[in-house]
Amino acid sequence: MTPQDPHWNSPVEAPLSVENEGEIAWTSETDIVIVGLGGAGVAAGLQALENGHSVIALDRFEGGGATKASGGVIYAGGGTSTQVEAGVEDTPENMFNYLKLETQGIIEDKTLRDFCEKSAPTVEWLKSHGVDLRATLWPKKTSYPAPQYFLYHSDNSLVPIYKKHAAPAARGHRGYVPIKQGAKATNLGGSIFDPLRISAESKGLIVQPYTEVRQLITNSAGDIIGLKALRFKDEKTLEDYKAYRAKAQKLFAMFPPIIPGSKFFFKKAMGHLKTASQLEDQREEIFIRAKKGVVLSAGGFVFNSKMLAHYAPKYTCGYPLGTDGDTGTGIRLGESVGGKADNMNRITAWRFINPPLSFARGLIVNMDGKRFSDEMVYGATLGVEMAEHHNGEGWLILDKKLAKKALDDVKGNKALSFQRALAKLNIYFGAKKAKSVKGLAAIIGVNADGLEAQVADYNKMARGEMADPFEKASEDMAEIDPGSVIGIDIGLSAKLFPCPVLTLGGLTVNEDTGQVLGDNGEAIKGLYAAGRNAIGICSHNYVSGLSIADCVYSGRRAANAMASELA
Repeated sequence: MTPQDPHWNSPVEAPLSVENEGEIAWTSETDIVIVGLGGAGVAAGLQALENGHSVIALDRFEGGGATKASGGVIYAGGGTSTQVEAGVEDTPENMFNYLKLETQGIIEDKTLRDFCEKSAPTVEWLKSHGVDLRATLWPKKTSYPAPQYFLYHSDNSLVPIYKKHAAPAARGHRGYVPIKQGAKATNLGGSIFDPLRISAESKGLIVQPYTEVRQLITNSAGDIIGLKALRFKDEKTLEDYKAYRAKAQKLFAMFPPIIPGSKFFFKKAMGHLKTASQLEDQREEIFIRAKKGVVLSAGGFVFNSKMLAHYAPKYTCGYPLGTDGDTGTGIRLGESVGGKADNMNRITAWRFINPPLSFARGLIVNMDGKRFSDEMVYGATLGVEMAEHHNGEGWLILDKKLAKKALDDVKGNKALSFQRALAKLNIYFGAKKAKSVKGLAAIIGVNADGLEAQVADYNKMARGEMADPFEKASEDMAEIDPGSVIGIDIGLSAKLFPCPVLTLGGLTVNEDTGQVLGDNGEAIKGLYAAGRNAIGICSHNYVSGLSIADCVYSGRRAANAMASELA
């Protein structure tokens, strides 16, 4: 796609090509320019500085991106020092065998093996730069552990069908935060990002925040030699801009979409953002020369509603996960100079139902009343199956006793506040109840005969009288009382059970160097992509922490390539 395409939906401009670099009045120059200072950008910058290069990092906002806004989990294994301390046994080969099931060939085996073999050393690199990873282990299945636990199974490794191929090993490494802070599970990624940024700045990283990249600059051979960006002319305008954005973000945080009356506050927040965007007219152009190359690491495009509607329309009803800097700028910059984007319709949908564990002991059905998954699987595995093969629709079927047990599951410090709130909200206000399975089917619009037969079969599986085709363990199932059935809408568009979505597509790259590839398979000299700007480890299936792990891996790969003869 090019900027002339009607579905471009981006302010990124066609590249500026010059015969002579002297034609440009460069504002500054450096060895490496990084576009987007999130997890991938900070890893690339820090590694480049360690390699002896000078680095300027530009960010559309303050920096940190989706990495800092996340739950602060990095997926690592193969025998990390944290795993060893916790008594968790793992090897690079075991990690590889598991991730083969999740990646499904999206990257080459040699790349996946390299990622697994470098995982434990990467943890040591992170720790050497101040990232605090602790070994308190939560050994059971959960979407996110209680705040006092920092190592857990953040994937499907405990699910029976996966255990056939690889021994379970806890690989979700949470960055340490105090227990009180960790109770919210969002905006905790600073535990990983902040130490890396501090270390990079101490080594000479120049950060230019609130600077929007609009255009790449090439020489006559098509090599990337720099870029054009927009920055605020004066500090007063910038401070006003930041103030309006802060007001909007505060309203978004205080009044999420599931809160009654949130539409009023959403409109108010959008008004603040509109005022902020009007101040962007007072920015000036700057030109930065990159002597070694440009690294694109500006995140996905889930906050670009038009791009999302073009590539993955079925996911537009989901809850966008990330930050408002995830507008596809990095991907479009790569495409503007002939880079090939791929997998753009691949989205991860996070349908987490555990905790409460009792939700996962019930059954999930489609509109035909049929189950389509082991309910214990990782939430993104469940969500993508529902979205891709069942029209984004699904109902969680419980009974009165399971619903009561679910409330107990999330009492006190057994779960995080948002997990407790979602369980209560759906049990008290979202649950549809009936005194018969067919009666419930009529209320929720599911095929009655199909649901009745499925509940009967599920009860046989729970009693151990029948094997589950999805291989869910009978001890993970609960018999459903057909006289007190409950249905909870867990579809993509469920009003009381938001389903977060995140884009996984990006630019194709040389997997040895991270250089962006064109449609002809040739590398574009001077242009690299990392994190969610590139096809990487988590571009097929997402598990918690794998994106940040891929950010660190791919960011360092690009920096090292620029320091080697491969570049």
